[in-house]
Amino acid sequence: MNSINIDISGNSAIGEKEVNINLEYYRKLVKKLCDMRQYQTALFWAEKVACLSLNEPMDVYYKANCMFLLKQYHRAAHTIRFHKLENTNIICYNLLLHCLYEAKEYKEAIGVIDFVEIEFLASSLLNQSLDGQSQKSFGIDEKECNKNEILASINLLKGKIYEAIDNRSVAMDCYVQSLYNSVYCYEALECLVQHEMLTAWEEKELIRQLPLKHQSSEVEGKFITKLYETKLKKYYETMEPLKKGDQTILKNMKIIKELSEKIEKLRSSEASIHKNVISKLSTPFYKIFEDIKDFTFSFQFSLTRASSHSSVLQRSVFESPNHNSTGVICASNTGLALSTCLARLHKSTDVMGAQAERLFYDCEYKKAFKIINELLKIDPYDKVALTVQIGCLIEFGDYNKLFYMAHKLVDHYPDDAISWYAVGCYNDLIGKNDLARSYFAKSTSLNRLYAPAWLAYGHSLAKEDEHDPAIAAYFKAMQIMRGCHLPLLYIGVEYGLTENLELAEKFLYQAMSIAPLDVSVLHELAVINYKCERYETAEEIFRTTVDIISHRAKQNKEQISVRWEPMFNNLGHCCRKNKRYKEALKYHQFALLLKPQTPRTFSAIGFVHALMGNLEEATVCFHKSLALNHECIVTSTILKTCIEDLMNDDSIIEEICGRTNLKSKVFKVDIVEEDLASPMKFECKGDVSKNGDDVDATNRCSKNK
Repeated sequence: MNSINIDISGNSAIGEKEVNINLEYYRKLVKKLCDMRQYQTALFWAEKVACLSLNEPMDVYYKANCMFLLKQYHRAAHTIRFHKLENTNIICYNLLLHCLYEAKEYKEAIGVIDFVEIEFLASSLLNQSLDGQSQKSFGIDEKECNKNEILASINLLKGKIYEAIDNRSVAMDCYVQSLYNSVYCYEALECLVQHEMLTAWEEKELIRQLPLKHQSSEVEGKFITKLYETKLKKYYETMEPLKKGDQTILKNMKIIKELSEKIEKLRSSEASIHKNVISKLSTPFYKIFEDIKDFTFSFQFSLTRASSHSSVLQRSVFESPNHNSTGVICASNTGLALSTCLARLHKSTDVMGAQAERLFYDCEYKKAFKIINELLKIDPYDKVALTVQIGCLIEFGDYNKLFYMAHKLVDHYPDDAISWYAVGCYNDLIGKNDLARSYFAKSTSLNRLYAPAWLAYGHSLAKEDEHDPAIAAYFKAMQIMRGCHLPLLYIGVEYGLTENLELAEKFLYQAMSIAPLDVSVLHELAVINYKCERYETAEEIFRTTVDIISHRAKQNKEQISVRWEPMFNNLGHCCRKNKRYKEALKYHQFALLLKPQTPRTFSAIGFVHALMGNLEEATVCFHKSLALNHECIVTSTILKTCIEDLMNDDSIIEEICGRTNLKSKVFKVDIVEEDLASPMKFECKGDVSKNGDDVDATNRCSKNK
């Protein structure tokens, strides 16, 4: 069989004129093909250009980049390593890290990070020429990028790699460095905020210390600040006065100030003890709790290190509308006034999503849902908006829309965590708890950093009184979303249900330090104070919570939501314990208005009437309660006592006829004894703590970062 030889020698025939191949044309062709998403064709020509140029770094980079775009990550990484460009070319180094990250080769990526000195490569980029070649020969055009932008990209990628291996403290540091390298690197801020790596104070401090004056004009700095501030904590409220008058939304701020002082004292007292204990105890609880309290030091260290780098003093080479390539401010007909820009941004999907999140965390679900619907018309697959929409649909109990939404997400994004999270929420809403838990578990397996799924998984366990597994899930969520109060709140609730009141109080105080005016945190803190028999303190906290809720309802011209019915009942219990019977009746009756035909509320009203000596009214209320729930032993016991007391009275007939109004002697002593399941104990287990947990049902299933 004859062999076929392909002649590519390039020897010209005698007398023929030599023809040159224009490599620049093919380089531009590769870029155009990439822009048109013809990656395979682009790779074909990129490989030929690299071969013709004897593997110049720029051409090898574009060849590897085409492989990356084709999702051939290992092949692209090998191409860069074969030519040893990761040690000499920062652009190739950046691409190599991207390849290893997408291929989930995190250990290899960490090895590359540790081996290569980034600052040396960055200095070589702008100040030196390697091997006598020009900067352009390394694939870098100064008009396209500069040291700051490249360093920002690399630090961002390093943060993602460290976060993937659960080293969140180093990841946080990398994200901060990235944002300092380039104030335009929004993705770094998004990782810090969406992954709840910082507290509310730390987020504000980060924005305040950004080197805006070195990398942008004064006007652009204000514009960037306004944009970034919309992405910060949505549930954090300060205790600043309202615009009208000097009064705050609370009638009495004394209890909030006292609780804040108690938090500070608790921190200072634990600091000295913890130093001695932590060396002896190495349980996961102590490690996580220590990380929570000491993380601010790490954040401050990151800020100091980032601000000390000289690279932040270099203005970004990306030309803004008000700058030319030399960084000099210039006039432009395309420029817009700052006020005009800010006004137009109200239609931005990011700004709309941030506004909806803020309303959601303020329990203004109707307003949030309205904004989300407008947003989803523009961008129907915005993940932040979809998470808020899921929470709103759960709050409304609209399982039909939730089913349709979950079905659509699974069809379009079967490998995305939010899709199976939505399916789990639907099954949880219709009462299929086991099935919901399996879908939440699948969501966490697809994305270990998706915190709402961890919270929802914990709730599915808590509903079946599996407290220890639920606490473990909440601890995982707490590690993921360190700057969010919700995991701390739910851990405190679970410890309260298991009667570990000291630990419950610590976690609730920690949650309050993050969100000082969150009504759910205040409610659960009041429950713990009640269980600790600090009735006056519990009543003050409940009253403060009622003030906040009433103010929001009045401000929005809405009625108080039914979801707050347990809180008014609990306040009534506290008033009863403090012998303010008339006020107790008022709050119980208001709870009955919010949610009529509730047996426990009728029992509570009857109990207060009995303590006041109004045995007829008490008997009527107990009968109404038993008509709705005839299995309540507590109500039956108290009703029996009331009837016996009435029957033992000689003037019972006259009393029934309404001629006299005798007081019972039986109720001079409180009927609540340690060996009797009192209505309050019943309410604490079935109403105060449990319903306090149910009050946050929407926050549980939302990102609640």
